[in-house]
Amino acid sequence: MIERRVAEVCVLLTAFSMLVGCSREKQGYEVPSALCGATVNRGVVSDLLPTGNRIETEEKHPVYRRSECQVNVDGKAALTLSQEWWEDGDTVVDVAASVPQLESARLTDDAGTYVGSGTGAVMKVADCTSPDHPNHTLFTGLQVHADDVSDDAAVKKLITSYSQSVADSDTCR
Repeated sequence: MIERRVAEVCVLLTAFSMLVGCSREKQGYEVPSALCGATVNRGVVSDLLPTGNRIETEEKHPVYRRSECQVNVDGKAALTLSQEWWEDGDTVVDVAASVPQLESARLTDDAGTYVGSGTGAVMKVADCTSPDHPNHTLFTGLQVHADDVSDDAAVKKLITSYSQSVADSDTCR
């Protein structure tokens, strides 16, 4: 958080030609417009990724009810987006308890559909059913693994758009 503020100050100082030893490294890769088939906003994803030279995605299915899209920067995990079917009746708070990046997060909306922080989030996907997962509810998750990256607003924007992309996909038919 402090590094991000320093970078913002440096940008302002540069604009006024008063730069005194400040610099912000840029990402040496192009953020894709889709992550493992889900359309995403490149700018928002970029806000949650570290600097580096190479980006790649890796789709995983660790268990039948869970799929993950891991984003690696320079070979190191930087971000993970997930889809997970939980039994009907389980809440977003139950799901959030399984996400290390959300240990100190609190429920942040009245509808009980979102829990988030600057480094992670869980969202209930509205109106999503699947004959492959009867009596289950779909939740999406986001985990930021990159050091010194934390942005509450970007996390909420990304999990919201990712959840909508999943809701519009064959996953919810």
